[in-house]
Amino acid sequence: MPYDYYEFLKKQRDSDEYSEITDVVRQKIWSDSISFKISQEWLKIEDKIRIKLYLYLRYN
Repeated sequence: MPYDYYEFLKKQRDSDEYSEITDVVRQKIWSDSISFKISQEWLKIEDKIRIKLYLYLRYN
């Protein structure tokens, strides 16, 4: 079951619409409140959290 959810999130993240929406959100909302460099670092942290969560759910 976690694998199915991971695949769903992966497909959603790879879609063009999702990419466009996240780009707009990052440019319009995040750029006002958070610098671009910090937001990029946060994205890396989010990716690490997602990977660890996926591995935890997959193998436990």
